[in-house]
Amino acid sequence: MTEKTKNISFIPKVSVGINTGEIISGNIGYASLRRLDYTVFGDTVNTAQRLQSAAVPGQIIINSISYEKVKESFNCRKVGEISLKHKSDLVVIYEVLD
Repeated sequence: MTEKTKNISFIPKVSVGINTGEIISGNIGYASLRRLDYTVFGDTVNTAQRLQSAAVPGQIIINSISYEKVKESFNCRKVGEISLKHKSDLVVIYEVLD
């Protein structure tokens, strides 16, 4: 490590959105071309991404469906209701504290 790199500290700015539900998963691409990617998609995945977009760095946001499944194991705080893209109803969200 050089003197220059010793003074640089990296602090990742990660936000997380978690949703619960069914997804479609699998390999997409061509094995013969050695271009095969594993992916997931569906409304559950899209909603999780929109929850992640609503979170600030360092925050974990979950919806009420996920909250009901984890409320006995994690300390959460109700944040309120938000509007998500392509969703007609407001979504109740919680922040996972610990």
